[in-house]
Amino acid sequence: MLTSKNKEISNVATRKKTTTKKTAKATVKRSVAAKKSTKKAFWKVEPNINTVYWVLIGIAVVAAASLSYNTNQRVNDIYDQIDAQTIKEQ
Repeated sequence: MLTSKNKEISNVATRKKTTTKKTAKATVKRSVAAKKSTKKAFWKVEPNINTVYWVLIGIAVVAAASLSYNTNQRVNDIYDQIDAQTIKEQ
């Protein structure tokens, strides 16, 4: 004979386990972006710290280019003097 404990064990063993799937519902509402009513003037200059940085970088680039050009001219002048001396010696 099956006792109540044995019946519960046999029911658990023969019973199929069911799985339930949980689905999440998206409840996000999308809102329409508001249009900006104020327009900035295109040519209006509003300096800030980035403006200062870019001006300094620009000055540094122009200075480096000038230094490079002047150095190149001096080296070419030295080569010209060497060539002139070798021509006189021959």
